[in-house]
Amino acid sequence: MRHVAALHDIAPDVADQRITEYLQRFDLETDANRRQEGYSTGMRKKVGLIQTVIHEPTVLFLDEPTSGLDPRAARTVKDLISDLSSDETTIFLSTHILSVVDELADVIGVLHNGRLVAEAPPTELKRRVEAGVERTLEKAFLELIDDAHADEMGIFDE
Repeated sequence: MRHVAALHDIAPDVADQRITEYLQRFDLETDANRRQEGYSTGMRKKVGLIQTVIHEPTVLFLDEPTSGLDPRAARTVKDLISDLSSDETTIFLSTHILSVVDELADVIGVLHNGRLVAEAPPTELKRRVEAGVERTLEKAFLELIDDAHADEMGIFDE
């Protein structure tokens, strides 16, 4: 982590402070002096995330940041994403876990076969679901994908 911080020209004292805070936040302080090859997949993922945010980027791209994590670590990651976005970091989050999207996203882009088929806030996407049905992001997503697939096949609902 110090090496990554140095690559970003972070002063050693600032780097040490941030590293300590993140190690505590991710419950890794007791393992900080262990070699990474002994770390579990979840621990490695947490270290990678710390390395990604240590320089306080203004734009961040995250791909499936909670996959492979236990529920407590996943909650920590979601809280970190929320904190970063509150601090005006723009975050592009790619995930199939719709509960994470529903909780964290301001705007959702739905991709189908590499094409953007919808872009809107979660509440707007849920409003598009058929009336009389429980309005969830999952149902909205499935409906959007079904509609996109029908358009591709030339099938239109009359």
